[in-house]
Amino acid sequence: MTRIQTNRDGFTLIEIVIAVAIVAIFAAALSPMVFRHLEDAKLTKAQNESEIVASAMLSYYKDTGGWPYTNADGPSGNSITRVATSTTLATGAGAGAGASASNWGTYGTLKQMGDYLYYNNPDSDSSATGVNADQASQDWPTTGRGAWRGPYVDQYSFNDPWGKAYVVNMRYAPGGSYTGVVRHKVFVLSAGPNGTWETAFSDATSEEILGDDIGSVITVR
Repeated sequence: MTRIQTNRDGFTLIEIVIAVAIVAIFAAALSPMVFRHLEDAKLTKAQNESEIVASAMLSYYKDTGGWPYTNADGPSGNSITRVATSTTLATGAGAGAGASASNWGTYGTLKQMGDYLYYNNPDSDSSATGVNADQASQDWPTTGRGAWRGPYVDQYSFNDPWGKAYVVNMRYAPGGSYTGVVRHKVFVLSAGPNGTWETAFSDATSEEILGDDIGSVITVR
């Protein structure tokens, strides 16, 4: 009598269902932890990048003797209110925001930070390609005393981990356009995970970082 042997390679349907259920349980348990770590990494990155920009601004000032608020040939003038790392700006104010917080995204004259820190283009020009940078009669000299010795950052334009620009309230830097008596801090600031501003931007209010905004102090006026 010949015996017939059955080959049972592979899994039965019930085994597959059980395996999928176990994987789903593990995924549900681990997902919050994974997402939390991802968000923590973004927060850390934003803080580190704000500190890098603050350090670059200080190096720029040390070399040239001027803060990045110029907007005239020479370079001269102090009419720039804000500088930003890109053109993608957060514009709204969040819940519990300080006085005029939306000014971080909307107030006064804006110039791209890369015109100061990536290209030597601190006059009225603005260019992501460096056109009109290093003009002898309009921009900082590139040799000798008071020379621009950049680039101070590694790219012209960049965003925070949530896709928005870092903004600096250069109006309040020493020698800037602000002429009042309230003590102000100059911040490199990200609007944080919620993409809205909570930190005050008002001539009448001293700044402290509020809400989920993330930033670093450059200087105090």
